[in-house]
Amino acid sequence: MKLYAFSDFHLSGDPPTKPMDIFGENWKNHREKIVNAWKETIREDDAVIMAGDLSWAMSMESAISDLTMLGTLPGRKIIVRGNHDFWWSTVTKMTAMTHGAFEFIHNSAIQVGNVALAGTRGWISETAKTYKEGTDKSIILREEGRMERSLALAKQMKADRIIAILHYPPFDEMRRPSHMMEIIAAGGADLCLYGHIHGAPNFKNLPDSLLGVPLCLTSSDYLDFKPYFICDLEAPHA
Repeated sequence: MKLYAFSDFHLSGDPPTKPMDIFGENWKNHREKIVNAWKETIREDDAVIMAGDLSWAMSMESAISDLTMLGTLPGRKIIVRGNHDFWWSTVTKMTAMTHGAFEFIHNSAIQVGNVALAGTRGWISETAKTYKEGTDKSIILREEGRMERSLALAKQMKADRIIAILHYPPFDEMRRPSHMMEIIAAGGADLCLYGHIHGAPNFKNLPDSLLGVPLCLTSSDYLDFKPYFICDLEAPHA
């Protein structure tokens, strides 16, 4: 059993209603690249963490074609919401409409083998240039609370390590750690995965770690549209 991460697919049906190659030639036929790389890499007993932005769909009903395609791929699939996942609904509805093909982290934690997964969408950093206290502060506090609860649940699991999952990066444009990053470090996370960042110019000077916690960007274009291997999984402790 192996654990992988792979996110920010930005799917829009087949053929795509929102082609992504307007953002660069590397995005051409990205759906096929993702599917082919997944099938070549992931086995049925593996698990894949997806840190959001899977589909451009605006509702659960319109996202079904993209989610059904992903659901047929091998492996266990764990999802955290992204900022473009407008199709996101209640966990009960999403689980029912995808026939249990995915597991959703929302005010919860999930154990995969000997690894505990905590996560939430996150938001921009309180030191970001675009930060507006009137609109952003309450969202940041809500997301921080969700991460704290998720990490607390993960700590209760009999796991060898904890992985924190965000969609938004836990740092600002200057690569300074956010308060969310402080929560992740204090919560005992051994690794933090995040998505959201796209484009070669934005991949420069990404921090390898912050506050003693290793970081990894899992956006599909950053990974050349191939799943990122995290670790081998062992059976959970009895």
